[in-house]
Amino acid sequence: MADVAYVLFVYFLVTVPVLIGLALVAQLTRAVWARRAAEVVLITGGAALIPVVLERAFEKPVLWLVVALLAVVLVFGLTMHVKSYRRSS
Repeated sequence: MADVAYVLFVYFLVTVPVLIGLALVAQLTRAVWARRAAEVVLITGGAALIPVVLERAFEKPVLWLVVALLAVVLVFGLTMHVKSYRRSS
């Protein structure tokens, strides 16, 4: 499981500059595709971080709060992403 956690953590780290780039493009060009792509990158990056923190939470129980917070942010982000498709149609 450590190898999977490492890959997921690296994926999370890669999503940070990609998210910044897409958000910058979305802000400058007002492109809907860039905004939605940034949302997807943010959601998948957060989802990739949950198993990494969950693995560590068994060693340090304080991290269960972080796992719960990440799960709430993930559900909220998915809800907002789906609502954005309904508004623009």
